[in-house]
Amino acid sequence: MHTPTRSRSRAARAAVAAAVLVAAPLAAAGQAAGASAASRHATVPAASPPAAGRSCRPAVTRLPDLGHGGEALAFSGGTVIGGVLDARGRPHPAIWRSGRLHVIRTPAIRNGSAGDINARGQIVGSADNYTKSWELFRGRITILRDVPGSHADWARRINARGQIAGAADNMNRAARWDSASAAPVLLAPRPGDTFSFSKGINDRGQVAGDTDEADGTPHAAVWSPAGRIRVFSGAYGPGSPSDLFVINDAGTSAGESFNAAVTANQATIWSRRGVPAGLGFLPGLNQSTALGLSGSGFVSGESGLFDYTNFTFSAVHAFVWPGHGPLLTLPVPHLPYARSGSNVHQISDNGTVAGTAGPAHGVWHAYVWACAFQQAFLPPPPAARPSRTASTSAARLRPAGLPRWTAFRHIDLLAGH
Repeated sequence: MHTPTRSRSRAARAAVAAAVLVAAPLAAAGQAAGASAASRHATVPAASPPAAGRSCRPAVTRLPDLGHGGEALAFSGGTVIGGVLDARGRPHPAIWRSGRLHVIRTPAIRNGSAGDINARGQIVGSADNYTKSWELFRGRITILRDVPGSHADWARRINARGQIAGAADNMNRAARWDSASAAPVLLAPRPGDTFSFSKGINDRGQVAGDTDEADGTPHAAVWSPAGRIRVFSGAYGPGSPSDLFVINDAGTSAGESFNAAVTANQATIWSRRGVPAGLGFLPGLNQSTALGLSGSGFVSGESGLFDYTNFTFSAVHAFVWPGHGPLLTLPVPHLPYARSGSNVHQISDNGTVAGTAGPAHGVWHAYVWACAFQQAFLPPPPAARPSRTASTSAARLRPAGLPRWTAFRHIDLLAGH
């Protein structure tokens, strides 16, 4: 449930942008706190670590922010990127180098979030209520080009070659920029559909996202480097709605599937040939979305308890999946599972995961979990909680009268993707 809205209203985009970061103070995390939290709340043993786990040292690190919340979206080497909130609730792109915070605030980028970083250190993101996108490389900011007449675009991911995936043309079309200075290559929707959107790109130049019907109903799609589209069915049957958030170099992709009545959406992984497999939910929850995918097939994301009638969350927890078995969650330092919330994005083959966490009804901060599978555990089902006590500010963002898919997308920008 994390596809950005295509609302034409600048005010609507601004309202969503202000809630990109879930925002209660939380003390700094340490390795011992993370490990003890896992053992304290696990109902089954932790997952077996990845092959490289022998040299892996579990740790949970809270990254500094401006005192009002933050979120980590991606990392490369010792650099983590994402966003932080200021005292007025405005989001700003953030870079943590060796744990030190650098906030991007320039005349060109007054607010926004950093979305991705590659091994060369190229960083991409969006700014000024999604009216512009940018790349930062070697201290230089380049504003991405859009099509003439457009007033909104969005850069989400960048591959090792510097190609960028996102959306252009007032966010009505999936787009690929072959460099920060190149014009966007628009990726057309499936014939008969109205919109397209992209959120992932691999080093081969394949782009992942969705092609949408006129009412916004999404269908998972992958575009070849030449722009040819392949459309995948969701995990709820042939032709069922779905969308993609990430694709790895093997051509495996991940995202979410919706059932026909929109009464559930489920984290899903697709094979290179487009065969879906639903990953289920954390115990007692009814919603999940896959946001991260490693080269070897580890998946990360969030699972929640969602009221599909009133569009409110009453619980949101991070999950990791090692390629088999049930979804597992991660410890939030100094907080029991029932009183915490979390969400994770990128996951690497060595089990490093970046995301955000904090008290269920408080300010959330950027975190990095090292050796996640040595800390992951299967939680107990949550106690019943009324949906009106939604754990995220985005749960209260749905304007009255929005069509169902537009409403989902309005909520989805919460996670910054």
